Formats: sequence, C-alpha cells, structure tokens
Amino acid sequence: DAEPRYLVSVRPARVSNNKKSCSGRNKTQKPLQLVVGTLTPTSVFLSWGILVNPQHDWTATSNCASDSRFYTVRYREKGKDKKWVFQLCPVTETVIDNLKPNTHYEFGVKDNVEDSIWSKTFNHKTVLSSKYLMI
Repeated sequence: DAEPRYLVSVRPARVSNNKKSCSGRNKTQKPLQLVVGTLTPTSVFLSWGILVNPQHDWTATSNCASDSRFYTVRYREKGKDKKWVFQLCPVTETVIDNLKPNTHYEFGVKDNVEDSIWSKTFNHKTVLSSKYLMI
C-alpha cells in the first residue's frame, strides 16, 4: 500500500483539419501490442507499444520530433451485443476504472493516424478479491 497510485482522466482533443504531413512516417501501419494488468477488482492498467521484430524496423513510426500522438482505447464487457467504450489518450498507458469485478472484458488500442488499425483484441477478467494488487 506504500506504492503511489495515479488516476489519469483524458478528454477528447479537438480534431484539426490542418494536419501536418510527415514524410518520415511509414506507409504500412503495424498494430500496437497491448498489455493489460489488474490493479483492483474494478480497475485495470493498460500499456501499449509497437512490436519490435529484429527482421523489420517497426520501431520508427514517425521521424517527426514534434509529432503529437494520440491513441484511442476501446473496451467492453465480453459479448458481441455489448457496446464499446472509447477513450482518447495522449500517452501509451492508462487506467480504466469503474469496471465490474469478476467480469470478462475485451480491450483494444490504435494509433490516431490515418489508416491505423486496431490492436489484437485482448481478453481480460477482472478479479473478485481486492487482495490482488499489481506490483
């Protein structure tokens, strides 16, 4: 319990039609890799990044130093009839809270650039007991 905990809340950014173009951006988008960890029975920690493959240089999605990046996270209770909840994030990690304990959820993330694709859907079940804590 001595570990500091932070809750990040984000608001959607205004979409500007004045998008700058960057010639250093890769033409083919790769899906982001998503990791989900349990924080409490009603919250999870999400973190994502680009898959590094030694045979391909996937690490440089942009050569623009001032390129502002945003990501869209989506999640829902597992089930085709459930609606996705979307959250815009300016960083590569976030906390999703107000979840139901002991419930299966689906998570996904994508970069907010043109032609980006959703990550592979990550299935995660929230815990029942508050004794489980990610360190």
